[in-house]
Amino acid sequence: MQQVYADLHIHIGSAGGKPVKITASRQLDLKTILYRDAREKGLDMVGIIDAACTNVLLEIETMLKEGELQELSGGGFLARNGVVLIAGAEIESQEGFHSLILVPGLDQLKMIHKYLKTRVRNMTLSTQKARVDIGDLINLTQLTEGIFCPAHAFTPFKGIYGSWADKLAPLIGTDLEQIFVLELGLSADTSMADTLQETRSFTYLSNSDAHSAANIAREYNLLRMGDKTFTELKWALKNQNGRKVIANYGMDPLLGKYYRSFCNDCLLIAREHPPVKICSACGNKNMVKGVMDRIVEIRDYEEPHHPVGRPPYHYRVPLKDLPGVGPKTLLKLKKHFVSEIEILEKANLQIIAGIAGTLVAGQIEKMRGGRLRIEPGGGGYYGKVARDHIDS
Repeated sequence: MQQVYADLHIHIGSAGGKPVKITASRQLDLKTILYRDAREKGLDMVGIIDAACTNVLLEIETMLKEGELQELSGGGFLARNGVVLIAGAEIESQEGFHSLILVPGLDQLKMIHKYLKTRVRNMTLSTQKARVDIGDLINLTQLTEGIFCPAHAFTPFKGIYGSWADKLAPLIGTDLEQIFVLELGLSADTSMADTLQETRSFTYLSNSDAHSAANIAREYNLLRMGDKTFTELKWALKNQNGRKVIANYGMDPLLGKYYRSFCNDCLLIAREHPPVKICSACGNKNMVKGVMDRIVEIRDYEEPHHPVGRPPYHYRVPLKDLPGVGPKTLLKLKKHFVSEIEILEKANLQIIAGIAGTLVAGQIEKMRGGRLRIEPGGGGYYGKVARDHIDS
């Protein structure tokens, strides 16, 4: 068995010189992610969820022909530097939420492309609204031997719980049995999700949903697998054959930009006990409902009910977002250590202090222990680590 760090929700900004994900950086392309960013971040496996888009699919085929990628017998695509690409698509269904479908190989990816081509306006662009419902997508996942995963499940914009369902079972019936994995999103964690009874059977993923290189691996997962293949990934997410998710590493939900409800009129982030539906400052109902507020609204338990074997969730802050870590300090750390995950998880604090100073080492120590104080985000504004930690 081996331990595998994976971020399974990364966007492509451009392919073949043309845009893919409109809101993503144009510098974010497939080769750069595989051959630079994954290694710099410390990832062994990356999920590219724009892979069914026309130009990204063509790029994958070209890389296979040129030997830049090798299709694995167990599924997935191996880059020459050892990073494994898991290909898939993010799709907006008619219900208005986003889902990921990850597939094992090129043939299945072409099936996704062919299927969506008649159901979306523009197959060169990512996350298009498709003329399909959740049942269609679950059926498509089964046909392609894939993995179906509701994306950023609790967010107010395009989350399956955040924008569509209080409970899934009454809406999708027996199709619920086909869902075994759920992406938490940046404003939720395991304890929040485990206040819902029907999530007990889901494996949780903490992925970055990166739209820029800097945000790749801002959330990631540690998996126990026999090898880096799609089949092994599927077993890990199903907790089968000794494979499993060992731990989720993610931002404290308070850092998420949709953690608390937000008034669109006076731009106030709610501080009152959730759920907040009316602004306490102006009395307006024109609110963006926060993830915490939504979960309190639909939860079954006041305290989390963790199923046996639920992996731990460790709070992490991207190095670039720690107070005291500027571009020069970040560069010095990157020159000394193999990857950012090594710095966050494994590096000796005394060595970090010698390179970047005791302040930075102290920040990382507090982060590893979950002791950073966070100023919460909401309404599209990210939270941040409290500035008082600079002097502590």
